[in-house]
Amino acid sequence: MINQEQLNAIKERVAKATPGPWEYDEDERGIWNKGGFNYLGTVTLLHNSAEFIAHAREDVPALVAEVEYLRGMLRDTRKIVRQKVKEVKTLQNACKNYKAKHEVLVAENEQLRETLCFYGDLSKYVIIAHMNKETDLAVDLGEKARQALGGKAHE
Repeated sequence: MINQEQLNAIKERVAKATPGPWEYDEDERGIWNKGGFNYLGTVTLLHNSAEFIAHAREDVPALVAEVEYLRGMLRDTRKIVRQKVKEVKTLQNACKNYKAKHEVLVAENEQLRETLCFYGDLSKYVIIAHMNKETDLAVDLGEKARQALGGKAHE
């Protein structure tokens, strides 16, 4: 992997070299920029471009390796993201299922609460007492229902 110092050195060599694009002229046995001017026009350009060319053998493979490394990291990251998206969708579905089940249980609980309130209401047992019938219901007088409701009947 290229460190920042190496990358900065490559960028500096690129910035100092003769502007491109370049092409090789076999007849002249030289490198020219596409504008038709030989890059060897001044000593500074010659030195800077030569420096760029001299390092190209190490710089280009290092940059290619860096691109391949980053592409691999990107590929791995995409795999991880796809897996995480699947996990999130699974959790979303589980939450929807839980919510649906929870709503059913809340409705059932409310229905049972209403039933317990009905049986926990002592006024409902007046008729049974007047009838002089001794049943489990008459003996209990809604006590179990009131206990289930926390000691009091709700209307």
